[in-house]
Amino acid sequence: MRIFLALTMVAALAVTAFAGGNPDVKGYIDFDPPNMVHAVTPTAYTTVNAYICFTDLAMGLTSASFMVTDVMTVCPGSFAPPSFVNLLPGDLAIGNVFTGITVASTGCEPAPTVCVGYVSLFYLGGSCCIELLDHPEYPRWVTDCNDPADIDFYCVLAHGSIADAPCPDGDCEINAVEDATWGGIKSLYR
Repeated sequence: MRIFLALTMVAALAVTAFAGGNPDVKGYIDFDPPNMVHAVTPTAYTTVNAYICFTDLAMGLTSASFMVTDVMTVCPGSFAPPSFVNLLPGDLAIGNVFTGITVASTGCEPAPTVCVGYVSLFYLGGSCCIELLDHPEYPRWVTDCNDPADIDFYCVLAHGSIADAPCPDGDCEINAVEDATWGGIKSLYR
């Protein structure tokens, strides 16, 4: 009986250690959702919308925390003052998109891809990279549709380049299996 009880306790604790329902979620900037357009060269004096999207959602999305590049500081003179539009039902948001925002839906947004909002930019000229950045208090949090919701952490698939601005690469890694010898593995720990 003790063994059964011990195994049950270990199994219960191990289950809570797993990630939520979206273990492979990726965030990115898209200028033409759902087409994954990460670069655009607009005409001067037109509006550009930089969508904040999350993909590879296995269990939907109820909230996301992030921030984006403050274009008025990083790219002065390139844009008129921007605005953020929350696309999630209920329009629930806490914070500012340029200093850290958490957006939430009143329901479950279905998988596999959800665009949670966009930054509307009136383009004046010049180039700028719109980066998807970490929220200062809830870095890279996405909650799934479990009840209660589980938290997953997204990687950044791509930032958004306006007028050929150089952007850093995303940090989503593809884990490739490499051949290794036992001696090579041991040398890693010396």
